[in-house]
Amino acid sequence: MRLSTRLIAPLAGVLLAASGLSAFAQAPAAPAAPAAQPGMTQAGTPARPEVQISRPIEMLLTQQAASMTFDGKTLTLTGVPPVTTFRVERPERIGGTMSTEQFVKLWNATVAVFKNDPPNAALTVLGPTPTQVIIELGSVTQNGTTLTYNATLLDGDIPSSGGPVNLVTAPVVYRPLEATGTFLKCWWSPYWVERVCRAGW
Repeated sequence: MRLSTRLIAPLAGVLLAASGLSAFAQAPAAPAAPAAQPGMTQAGTPARPEVQISRPIEMLLTQQAASMTFDGKTLTLTGVPPVTTFRVERPERIGGTMSTEQFVKLWNATVAVFKNDPPNAALTVLGPTPTQVIIELGSVTQNGTTLTYNATLLDGDIPSSGGPVNLVTAPVVYRPLEATGTFLKCWWSPYWVERVCRAGW
């Protein structure tokens, strides 16, 4: 007895689907990622422990702002991001960050120590004609995203207002704040091939 073509076509589709499911069920599972060996990362490179720095350390700090004003005695930066970055070149190269609130506390404590020789900084004001000046920075106050420095112009012609702004301090030795056990917490960066840190106070 012959099967009609109307019956053969659906039956063939069912058989093909069933064979496909059977082959899928018999396919080997993908191998699991190898577990990291003790003392090694999953990529097979040596694991490096967290390092805590509790000693004074020389930092170069960088801040940006959307705009600035200067009245001869006060430098006001507006639109300051919530993070301040820093670089350390010795005794080893380190890059890191601290919150702007942490920066204000650390900066004012440092200025109090160096009150007879306040730190200097290079202030670059971008615009149609970028301008860079050298200023001496005293204490700083924060109001939201605005920082206000006591400042003295040392070299260059600074505009009364402008922006965006980049501020880079001269390398200064910063000391841990009082009652601070850990100054910086640092991890190894395989990308930068150096330690990266964040403020620990």
